[in-house]
Amino acid sequence: MSESNDSNQKYTQKTKLILGVSVPVFIMGLVSFFTDVSSEMIQSILPLFIIDIVPRNPAFYLGLIAGVTTALSNILKGVSGWMSDKINKRKPFVVAGYTVSNLSKPFIGFSPSWEYVLGLKATDRFGKGLRTSSRDTLISFYAIKKGKAFGIHRAMDTFGAVIGSLLASLFLFWAWNYSKIIFFSIFPGICAIVLIFLIKDVDPTKLDETKLKYYGEPKVDKIDKNFIKLIVILGVIEFASLDIVFLQIRSIDFIFSGLIFLIPLFYLLTNIIYMIFSPITGSISDKVGRKPVIISGLSILLISCIILAFPIESSLFSIVIIIIIYAMYGFYLASVDPISRAYIADLAGKNKRGRAYGYYYLSVGLISLVESLLFGFIYGAFSFTWAFLYTATLLLIFIIVFTITDFSKILKKE
Repeated sequence: MSESNDSNQKYTQKTKLILGVSVPVFIMGLVSFFTDVSSEMIQSILPLFIIDIVPRNPAFYLGLIAGVTTALSNILKGVSGWMSDKINKRKPFVVAGYTVSNLSKPFIGFSPSWEYVLGLKATDRFGKGLRTSSRDTLISFYAIKKGKAFGIHRAMDTFGAVIGSLLASLFLFWAWNYSKIIFFSIFPGICAIVLIFLIKDVDPTKLDETKLKYYGEPKVDKIDKNFIKLIVILGVIEFASLDIVFLQIRSIDFIFSGLIFLIPLFYLLTNIIYMIFSPITGSISDKVGRKPVIISGLSILLISCIILAFPIESSLFSIVIIIIIYAMYGFYLASVDPISRAYIADLAGKNKRGRAYGYYYLSVGLISLVESLLFGFIYGAFSFTWAFLYTATLLLIFIIVFTITDFSKILKKE
C-alpha cells in the first residue's frame, strides 16, 4: 500500500503543470525570460549604438553583423544538435550555451568599432548556437502538447524581451548612455545561468512509465529525404525574412528627431504582441495544423514590407503607421518562429529530434548569412525601397511554394 502511495505521489510530482506546461518547460521559460531581458535590452538599442560608432552606411554593417552572427549561431545549432544526439546528452550544451552568451554580450557596450561589436556578438551567438537545438529537444521531450509548450516557452521568452526593451527605453529617457545600458544587462543574465542548472537531462531510451504516458514509446527513427526537403523549405523561408534591425533603422524615418527613445518602445510593442500571440498560435496550430498558421504569419510580413517600401515624411500619421507595422511584425514572429519548431518535432522521431533541429538550424544559418548581407547591401547601395521590395518579392514566391507543398507523407505519427 505504501509502495502504491509512493508511486502515486511520484506520478503527481512528475505531471505537475504550471500555466498548462510541465515544470521543466516552465523553468526553461524562466531561463529564456531572464536571458531575453538581457539580450533585448541590448538589441533594442544596438542599431542606434552602431549608427553612433559607424555613421556612414550603417545598414551595410548592421547587415554584416546580423548575417555573420546569425549564420554562426544557426550553423553551430546544426553541429550541436547532431552532437547531442550522438552522445545522448542535452544539458551540457544548454548550460554552456547560456553561460557563454550571458557573460559575453554585456561587454558590447565598450566596443570602439563595429569589429569589436561583431566579435562579441559572435561570441554571444556561439552560445546561442550551443544551446538552442538541445533546449528545443528537451522542451519537446518534456512537453505534453508540443504546440502549447513551445508557445508558452516563447511567450515567457518574449515577456523577457518586453521587460528588456522597456528598461532600455526608460534608461534612454533617463539619459543613460548606450554603453551603460548594455553593460547593465549582465545582471539578468546571471539569473538565467543560475536557473538552468535546475533542469535535468532526459534520455529518450530510458523514459519511465509516467513519461511514457505522455511521450509514447521511443522509436528509432530515420531522417529521410522527404524530411530533408521540408528542412530546406523551412530554412529557405528564412531567406525571405526581415531582421528587426532593418525595421529599427527604417523606423527612424517615421518619427520626429528627438524622439529616439520611442524606438525601444516600438520594439517593446513587437515583443508584447509576440508574447500574447505565441501561446495562441501554438494552440491553434495543435488544432488546425502548422502550415496555415505559418502562412498567415508570412503574409503579414509581406504586407509590412510593401508598406515599408514607400517613402514617408515624419508626422503623427507616420508614427501610427510604424506602430502598426511593429505590431504586425510581432504577429509574424508569433506565427512562424515557435510553430516552425513544433513542426520539426512533429515531423521527426523522438530519438532524432536533436539532429532534426540541427539540420533545420544549419539550413537557416547558411541561408540567413546571404539574406542579411544582400538586404543590407541593397539598402545601403540603392535605397530602402528596393530592399523592402526585394524581400516582399521573395516572400510572395515562398508563400506559394510552402502552400502547394504536401508534407503529409513526412509526418511521424506519435
